[in-house]
Amino acid sequence: MSKQQSNATMQSEIFIVLMIVMVLLFIITSFYISKLKEHQQPPLIVLDEAHGYSFSSSSAILSDNFLLQLDRSVIKKIRDFSQKYKCDIVEVYGYTDGKPFPINIAKSTQSFDNSLHRCLVDKGCNIDNIEASSNLELGMKRAVSVVEFLKPKLLNNKSYIKTLRPYSGGAFIDAKGEIAKIEDRAGDKYRRRIEIRLSRSHDLR
Repeated sequence: MSKQQSNATMQSEIFIVLMIVMVLLFIITSFYISKLKEHQQPPLIVLDEAHGYSFSSSSAILSDNFLLQLDRSVIKKIRDFSQKYKCDIVEVYGYTDGKPFPINIAKSTQSFDNSLHRCLVDKGCNIDNIEASSNLELGMKRAVSVVEFLKPKLLNNKSYIKTLRPYSGGAFIDAKGEIAKIEDRAGDKYRRRIEIRLSRSHDLR
């Protein structure tokens, strides 16, 4: 073999080795990024009144537009995030503005809790039949309403999601995520919102 052929063979071998190293680096990097995402927090999904996610005053019934938006884009976004970030829990938070809540009928908190619990475990619940007496209760009703709509769409054998949980922040948290001022009673389309967060059950252990 001539020296020129020997050099060409060596260069070819070096090229092959470099290609193998690059492929291995790509595989390792992809694996690392995949594992890294399993510990990252997925983006928060905010559904506020300013963008068409609205409820009638003091109501927890999902409007037609709200339902349409959930079906068209929100459900897909939740599914994509759950797969990408390996999240199996969906947390739905209901928030209201700071306007004082009108109380028409005196009732016990225990009655509200029991009725809302039955709404979560029984089918065919009319959520607006459960009367709230505070913004905190109204926020919870709205979160439950969204959870009940999402359940049949997200909980199935093909889904990575295993649990949906409702929570309420009432009027305590403003649109920036900070504790709202007690004197801030003004209506705010960004403050009246539903927030959807995804988390992992194994992070809680």
